[in-house]
Amino acid sequence: MAPESSPEPGGAGPTASPGAPTSPPTEVVYRWDLDKTYLQTDFGSLRGLWRAAVERPQAKLPVPGMRTLMTALSRRRAARIVVVSGSPTVLRGRIEAMFQLHGVRCDRLELKDFGARIARGRFRSIRAQVPYKLLAHLQTRAWLRAEGAAAPEICFGDDAEVDALVYCLYADIVSRRVDASRLRALLDGCDAYPDERDAILRALADLPREDVVKRVFIHLDSRSPPTRYDCYLGRVVPTFDAFQIATSLYGDKLCGATEVLAVAEDLVGSWRVDGAGLAGSLEDAVRRGVCPAPAAIELVEAVLPMGLPARAGLDRALVERTLRRLQAGVASAAPAPPGPEGPVLADLPYESLWASERAFAETRAMARRLARQTAAHVPGLSAFLESGGPHRG
Repeated sequence: MAPESSPEPGGAGPTASPGAPTSPPTEVVYRWDLDKTYLQTDFGSLRGLWRAAVERPQAKLPVPGMRTLMTALSRRRAARIVVVSGSPTVLRGRIEAMFQLHGVRCDRLELKDFGARIARGRFRSIRAQVPYKLLAHLQTRAWLRAEGAAAPEICFGDDAEVDALVYCLYADIVSRRVDASRLRALLDGCDAYPDERDAILRALADLPREDVVKRVFIHLDSRSPPTRYDCYLGRVVPTFDAFQIATSLYGDKLCGATEVLAVAEDLVGSWRVDGAGLAGSLEDAVRRGVCPAPAAIELVEAVLPMGLPARAGLDRALVERTLRRLQAGVASAAPAPPGPEGPVLADLPYESLWASERAFAETRAMARRLARQTAAHVPGLSAFLESGGPHRG
């Protein structure tokens, strides 16, 4: 069966439809974060926060390639798209309008009610993401079960906050690899209020024991080193771009060749990535075990030399060089993460992971403050940093 086509944002789809057999599983749930995972959002400055709140849906910029990827996944008949974001509920209308504009079917959108938290004096919970997101994930899982769509989940987050920890903890409490007493202690250490903790425990009690999460992708928006996630013992897949995610899904037969080509064409046509950039991204994905080498070789041989990537420099000579490097590197490549039907993975030391995540966030915040103080002494540099830097043409 030919793969389902996925049009490119704002126009025609891929210039070719390779017929690689990649039927998806019967059902799959794609669970997404929003800011810095799907949208380019700057929360590091007041200007960035204001822009996120007031800009029109058509002005919101997706992370390169993510619009095409999410659109393609949402068009699969057996897929459900769940978005859980820390953005405030007042932005619901703008976010829903953006998804409609982008051609994304979002089945469930959960946003954070800042107003209710402020009204109740819950100022700590405004910044605390672990209690909010964990409860939202459990509640949306219950909704999926009520809808008859309690399928395995593929999760997408970023390195700006604690998405990796939250997704893994969500997986482990639903599977009961982390029991209620340990979860209670973890939540107390993660800035949860007592009633938030109790709500999470009640929501968990209403769910059956099951192995829910099959893959966690973390977009390295802040350019964290991939080794930052080594402590998650293979349960987190750090990726630099949407193309690496698409190739990993292709290797798991969760998307088709047409979708991979659509993401590649989006990066080339809309974001000025050239053929060498695509080849380098794919080689990195294979080297780190993000994409299985055989799948990468299939893509280089039969898919990527078509359409825009070929015209952007992925010519026969580059294809042959890339194939030689991929084939030479097969033996030394990192093992791919366990697939959707993989074994139960090792227990994670959440207590130390939480301490590491907090320390990382504090260090990054300090570095940002020092950068701004330095920039204040360079004419024009402060304005440049506050604007978010250069944007695509």
